[in-house]
Amino acid sequence: MPASSKVTAAEAAIRALLDGGVAGDRLPSEAELAELAGVSRVTVREVLDRLWYEGAIVRRWGAGTFIAARPRDASAGPFRRIYVALDDIGSLPGQIDASGRAASLAAFAVDHLVPPAWVAEALAPERLGPDGKLWRVTRTLAINGAPAMVMRDFLPLELPGGRLNPTELADLGMDLPRFLRLNGARIVKYESTLEAVACDEETARLLGREPGAPQLRTRQLAISDTGETVSCAELAFREDEISTTLVRAIGG
Repeated sequence: MPASSKVTAAEAAIRALLDGGVAGDRLPSEAELAELAGVSRVTVREVLDRLWYEGAIVRRWGAGTFIAARPRDASAGPFRRIYVALDDIGSLPGQIDASGRAASLAAFAVDHLVPPAWVAEALAPERLGPDGKLWRVTRTLAINGAPAMVMRDFLPLELPGGRLNPTELADLGMDLPRFLRLNGARIVKYESTLEAVACDEETARLLGREPGAPQLRTRQLAISDTGETVSCAELAFREDEISTTLVRAIGG
């Protein structure tokens, strides 16, 4: 939707602050930004929401808004990083059950391992154990008995609420945001990247596919109200069982 001239002007003013600062710099308050840009605080809040979804700023509740580190792929063009704001859609198993189909857990496994490079890079070093390992929880979601999605969650050994017990995620009624919240981490944002890859052997076995077949994979970061990435996830699904539709509503 085309932005209003006030939003455009406010965004330009705030982006100029970002360009003139470095990662970790704290931005002025909403009231100060509104005065700087000559707009209302409502307009400033809308711009900050956009920048937050984009990943240009970090919000730490109770501390302020800070300039985020620039992504490594920032020079590769604007279509490498597209952020979409999604409202809370609730529990996927619950939605499946509500549609008249039955959601179940076809397979569940917990591993204590060294994470892949993209996970280790996203998490703070203190989130890894002294041996550099963390939990990997692998769940295969089935719909009416047919494997539909493989969810791999990479979780730290501990959170502010204490040491994690990943076996609690074997209960489909325990979704990940609730699990993390009960362990002291309030998730306020997810960043997801969708990629087309060749299906690896483990995923092929769990989904009943051929290894090497074209596969859609999502890598997801769960970000808390402190601005920290708390956990990472890798999702792979059968397109004949689950599909995603994004609806963009334009106001009149």
